[in-house]
Amino acid sequence: MNPLRALFLSLSRMPPAVMLLIIIGLAVVVTMMVTGKVSESETKYAQQVEEMKRKAEAKGKVVYAIKDIPEGQTIPTEGLEERELEQAKIPQDAITSASLAAGRIAKYGIASGQIVSQHDLAPQGMTLGFESRLKEGMRAVTFAVDNNTGVAGFVQPESHVDVYASVGAGVETKASCILSDVEVIACGQVYQKQPGTTNAVPASSVTVAVSPEDAQKLIKAIVASKLYLTLRNEKDHSPIATVDVTSLFPKPAKPAADLAALPPPSALPPPPLPGAPDLGPGGPGAGLPAAPPPPPPLHEIEIWSGSKKDVLSVPKS
Repeated sequence: MNPLRALFLSLSRMPPAVMLLIIIGLAVVVTMMVTGKVSESETKYAQQVEEMKRKAEAKGKVVYAIKDIPEGQTIPTEGLEERELEQAKIPQDAITSASLAAGRIAKYGIASGQIVSQHDLAPQGMTLGFESRLKEGMRAVTFAVDNNTGVAGFVQPESHVDVYASVGAGVETKASCILSDVEVIACGQVYQKQPGTTNAVPASSVTVAVSPEDAQKLIKAIVASKLYLTLRNEKDHSPIATVDVTSLFPKPAKPAADLAALPPPSALPPPPLPGAPDLGPGGPGAGLPAAPPPPPPLHEIEIWSGSKKDVLSVPKS
């Protein structure tokens, strides 16, 4: 027989009061079981919420830059500071100790107040010196500028300029572009662009990157003329016509007749004596008629008379 059916048969034979008590007891037991399950679920949920809240409020260390660190520069210890930050706000690749970043090379410029990350550091053993600013096949050439010729100090690394040469003075002054759209890679001793700079930084020299052919052209202009820079918009790279600096100078006059080609003084006719007639440009004898040819030789005939000899000359027939 089914146990459940047997239980109901047993209950049906009990007095109504006993049956009611049993039913109430069962209801209490079921209620307590359900309440316990609900309470256990609520406790577990509260624990999970508390764990999430604890993780959200947990803090970890990150490294901040406390001054601007230019690209390619060695990161100094005094330029870093460790701070605590909520875990949820910490980037995944953030540096967590200043000792891990100090002495490394900045792969990109790091601004003051920025969290230093692995992405900002050059691989160990890799150098990013001044030579790395030069593209392959290019050459660096430096020349002097001042406030007037260097755009009042508003030229900075990564600027693009046109280079003009000026020669002569007054009405003879000439100026033309000798190099177009040239990249500036250093101003004075500074070869890193300063982000966010709003003030001009005057420099006594600029260094540009040019091809070997343009390097020769530029050095010739440095020696022979005064150079001026014109600053371009960062998006303007359209070329303009250029000339060689030698074309700005006047062409030299034709050389005088070569004195070596003239005859020596000893070969020239002497000047006429005072009072002598002018014999013309040909000198003595130049204006006289030609001399007659000499007469033919005579035929000599000897005539003897005793011991006396006579010679008779007659023309030859």
